[in-house]
Amino acid sequence: MKRLWRSVCYLAVLGGIPVCQAQYRQLSTVHDGSGTMSTNTVLLSGVDYRHVSAAGQPGGIFTSTNGTLVNYAGFLQAVDIKRPDLDTDGDGVIDELSTDNDGDTLTDQEEVEGSEFDPATVTLVNNPDTDGDSVPDGEESTAGTDPTDEDAFLQITAFRDAGGDKVLWWTARDGKQYSILSADGNHTYPTNVEGTATAAGGVPPWFETTTGFTNPGATGARSYGIHVLP
Repeated sequence: MKRLWRSVCYLAVLGGIPVCQAQYRQLSTVHDGSGTMSTNTVLLSGVDYRHVSAAGQPGGIFTSTNGTLVNYAGFLQAVDIKRPDLDTDGDGVIDELSTDNDGDTLTDQEEVEGSEFDPATVTLVNNPDTDGDSVPDGEESTAGTDPTDEDAFLQITAFRDAGGDKVLWWTARDGKQYSILSADGNHTYPTNVEGTATAAGGVPPWFETTTGFTNPGATGARSYGIHVLP
């Protein structure tokens, strides 16, 4: 079974046979802000209006836009009048106070700017897996893969026996260095370092390629993992 553990792709081998086993908010230095919302509404021209107030703010209430981003100023840290129930990643820190709403290890600002990818690629701040390929955006950043392409992620793509040796290939990115891990036994998490390999080649902009490694004299059931080195 191929699985991913913190930018490690994993392959269990049995006797030489692979087996398939929102919202973005930028907080300022205001930490004593507060806000209230009226419990009653006033009906005007068929619309119910509710009174909202905020205190401890660095400036007035206004709205500004920059492309698709909209900034609502004047309600910093006034979480009691916004969405105190909204905790996208379930870490106990509501989104208003969290720098990483979806818990994918990329900050909301990094996701909005796309700064952790080359080329710069914007990802969703309230969804840890923008392209739905079961690999979190943060791990795609580490691997250098496209977080908006469901077919682009670190994975072992081929395996074979070669005269008593085991040879494996995986998806890679030009210039990235990988550690090849192994473990004897079936479905065992690989921790033994067999060696390293550096990828070369690939086509812009993501420079995707395939890299291989030969594990000499490896016999019996064995599990392998590919880990992206920093």
